[in-house]
Amino acid sequence: MKPSNSLAGRLIAGAALWTVALLIAGAFVLTTQYRRSVHRVDDERLNAVIESLAAFSEISSDGKFYLTRTPGDPRFERAFSGQYWQITPIVKKGKQEQIARSESLFDSELSIPQDILKQATDKAGTNIKAELVGPDNEPLRSLTRVVRLPDQVSVMAITAAADRRPGDKEIARFRMVVAWTLGLFATGLVVAVIIQVRIGLAPIYKIRKAIAAVREGEAEKVEGAYPAELTPLAEELNNLLGHNKEIVERARTHVGNLAHALKTPISVLLNETSPNKTGLEKLVQRQASTMARQVDHHLRRASAAARAQVIGARTPVYMAVSDMQRTLERLFKDQNLTIETQVPQDLIFRGERQDLDELLGNLMENACKWSNGVVRVCAKQSSKLSMEISVEDNGPGLPAEKRKTVLARGERLDESAPGSGLGLSIVNDLVGAYGGEFWLEDSDLGGLKVVLRLPCATRTEGA
Repeated sequence: MKPSNSLAGRLIAGAALWTVALLIAGAFVLTTQYRRSVHRVDDERLNAVIESLAAFSEISSDGKFYLTRTPGDPRFERAFSGQYWQITPIVKKGKQEQIARSESLFDSELSIPQDILKQATDKAGTNIKAELVGPDNEPLRSLTRVVRLPDQVSVMAITAAADRRPGDKEIARFRMVVAWTLGLFATGLVVAVIIQVRIGLAPIYKIRKAIAAVREGEAEKVEGAYPAELTPLAEELNNLLGHNKEIVERARTHVGNLAHALKTPISVLLNETSPNKTGLEKLVQRQASTMARQVDHHLRRASAAARAQVIGARTPVYMAVSDMQRTLERLFKDQNLTIETQVPQDLIFRGERQDLDELLGNLMENACKWSNGVVRVCAKQSSKLSMEISVEDNGPGLPAEKRKTVLARGERLDESAPGSGLGLSIVNDLVGAYGGEFWLEDSDLGGLKVVLRLPCATRTEGA
């Protein structure tokens, strides 16, 4: 589903983006706090080393520096262990040399930048942090503090340093654990949001199916229990369906009343002019006959258009074709006629039965009149919303240049055949009322083939 066109997609995408953003922010905060915690523990351990070295530093009576004892951590006694300390005197002139260092430095010393020593001197008694390189080229985290010894003259810079790689590995491991954990949380939350949205929108899908059932003729109104937010919508839809039904019934009544009102005076005119054939009476009869055809045409078209707008009208095509086949076989039983049908039993015409009967009756009867013994009726679903019905015969056929003429209202190519000549015109009007198509082509049987494209009902779930 496309998020831009789907309400569910928009809700899921919005919740997923917000969830992921919050979890990423949470992961950043957690890893930052953990890194600070690791560094704080390291700094506290280094500060304790500096405090103990400052406490153990002494100046002898002859002015020499010495340590009463060294820090008890055995790592300071193992070469290149990653734990180091050294003490360097601060003098204004001359070369500064360390006067004490941990055995872990072996024959090396910590190279402390001059700017760090200057900052420590300016802020005596305060620890200054720095990143150094150890004797084994390992990255070190260090603290340097400048202290004044008990003789109040000697000033020393005490530096404690530790390999930062173990702490960095712990931070990286913690970051990975947080990433996997919050990633699983994000996945679980997104799945929960999808389920929640599906459950929350389930009544909307339900009402959509109910409306589709009404449109397909499987129900007369929207039925079912809905949440308080959707109940007014279902009620309004049912009111709209009822109003539409009333309008259609009113239109049918008006069409019937108009037909009766017009047909009676026209019939009187025709009856009064039939005994005598004077010029005026012939003129009146001809014009009255034309009026009658026009009235029939327009009333039929108006009635068909009203029926075509009825929501939920459904007609099984197989039943209509079968009934018409039996009727025509009895009507043309003297002609040794064979009517073949190929119609799926589940094909549904979305319209009134009487309109489909009139379409099939005109086409199949016309094919029977002109056939040489074989008429074939086929139907199939051509797309999701349309179907095609073809009626063909093995008669003389119809030249392509005359096919437009035969569609004209009342035109007949052969006056010897019985009928009014309105059959194909009626078919054309009914097909147009349903928004379909209608054309003529050559038949594989050798005669004429008439093809209709009409709306069909889609199959809903559970139908």
